[in-house]
Amino acid sequence: MRRIRKLRNTTAIQVILISVALINLFPVYYMFVTSFKDELEALKNPLGLPSTFRFENYVTLLVDKGFPRLFLSSCILTISSVVIALCISCLAAYALAHLNFPFRQTLLDLITALMAIPPIVLVIPLFVLMNSLKLLNTYPSAIIVYIGFILPFSIFILTGFFLSFPKEFMEAAKIDGASDFQILLKVLLPMSKAPLMTLMIVNGMWVWNELLIAIMFLQKEEMRTLMAGIAYLHGRNVRNIPLVMGGSVLASLPVLVALAIGQRAFVRGLIGGQK
Repeated sequence: MRRIRKLRNTTAIQVILISVALINLFPVYYMFVTSFKDELEALKNPLGLPSTFRFENYVTLLVDKGFPRLFLSSCILTISSVVIALCISCLAAYALAHLNFPFRQTLLDLITALMAIPPIVLVIPLFVLMNSLKLLNTYPSAIIVYIGFILPFSIFILTGFFLSFPKEFMEAAKIDGASDFQILLKVLLPMSKAPLMTLMIVNGMWVWNELLIAIMFLQKEEMRTLMAGIAYLHGRNVRNIPLVMGGSVLASLPVLVALAIGQRAFVRGLIGGQK
């Protein structure tokens, strides 16, 4: 009887999980199949497979709508913001975790509290600041803002990880004459691949998919990101849903590739693994 109950419970859990997975995957299915339809077929048969897989939408996006340029802008913002923020976070997290200085805990508490502030609250003051500094419509303006929003979460995660690191390794490195920077570079970072990869993926996905900052700080057409391009595309072609879905597919591909490459390290980072 116990085995039967366990089997029933396991089956019920699997059915629930599969149902949840299908519900979450349905928008992906709709986006993908719609991107291969024309406008008329998308209206007549919105959920079914296309009668013929058409690639005209992708050709239009890549040739006429300048998606390679949008892709380049998103890559510049994402890579620059994530890499710079990660370097600053490593230095700050090491200092907060292993260096003794006044108000260290207070500073960590303030950084942690910053994660509770919604980015939308700070966008207008930052916009005014960048305008006064004559940095609007330049990549540095958006990169600086992205870094500012990324840093609190990154510092919080890395500080917790560095605090859990065995002190024996660090003491041995100090006995050998290593400086704090050498300990960070040669001892901590090589064993922090999982949390670093997790932060790269999480922060990269946020910057890549972000829309409000990209629209406000990069208003010139030649500097638009993929998400901003899709937003303007939807505004100009309200009925051309297949074209918008095609743009969404192209914008999703780099994220899917990054997740596929860093999946194992990403999972280990979430559960606190060190290897």
